[in-house]
Amino acid sequence: MLLEYPADFHVHTCLSPCASDDMTPINILNMAKLMGTKVLGICDHNSAGNIKAILEIAQDFDILVIPGIEVQSVEEVHLLCLFEKENQVLEFQDYVYSALPPISNNPRYFGYQWLVDGKGNILGEENRMLLASTFLTVDEISQKVHELKGLLIPAHVDRRHFSIIGQLGFIPENLKIDAVEFSRATTKAELKATFDKINNHTLITSSDAHCLQDMVYQKTFLLLKSLNFKEVTMALRGVEGRRVLIRD
Repeated sequence: MLLEYPADFHVHTCLSPCASDDMTPINILNMAKLMGTKVLGICDHNSAGNIKAILEIAQDFDILVIPGIEVQSVEEVHLLCLFEKENQVLEFQDYVYSALPPISNNPRYFGYQWLVDGKGNILGEENRMLLASTFLTVDEISQKVHELKGLLIPAHVDRRHFSIIGQLGFIPENLKIDAVEFSRATTKAELKATFDKINNHTLITSSDAHCLQDMVYQKTFLLLKSLNFKEVTMALRGVEGRRVLIRD
C-alpha cells in the first residue's frame, strides 16, 4: 500500500550565512514535526558541516532526514545534491571544499556560519566563505553526485539568478538529473507554461527555508511504500507507482 508523505528537499541550517541563527537542528526538526513533514532535505551552501548533528537527533523523530549540499557551480548555478548516507555527503563535501576559492568568510558582511550540535549549542564557525562559486562545472558536479549514488536536483529553476535556466538559458539534454525544483514564487502550471520542455522532468517544489517560518511552505508529497531513501528515489523516477504529487 502506497501512502502520501509530505516532503521538503531544501532546508538550510544556521551554517548558511544567509540563514537565521534559529535554524538549529532541534528547531528544524520540531518545525518539520509541527508541519507534518516526513522527508527533509538539509542543504546548506557548499557545506555539510551540520549534517552529523541533525542526523544524530533525527533518530528521535519520525522523519527521514536526507543529507545534502546546495552547491554553487562555476556557472553560478545552484544544485541540490542529496545522499542516502552521512559518509557519502562528507566525501562529496571534501570534493566541494577542494574546489572553493581560498577566501575567508567575513561574518559582519555575509553573516555567521555556525557549526552547532543537535541542540543548537555553538561548536565553532566555518571560516571558508560558503557563498562563493566553486570551480566545478554543472557536468562535473552531476558526475560526482551520481558516482556517489546521490540525487541531483537543479534548484529554484524559475529564478533569474543562481538557477540553471537563468544562468544557462536551458537544461542541457545530456545532463543527468533526478528532478527539477521550482520555488514558492511560482506554480507548477505557470512553470510548465513558461518552459515547455520542463515536462520532460519530475518536478518538486521546496521551501528553500532560511528561517523557521519559511518551512510552512509544504506542497510536495511523495507516494511511497515506506519511508526510506530508496523509496524516495523511486518516487522521483516514477517507478512502480511511486510518484511525486504537487498541490499548488
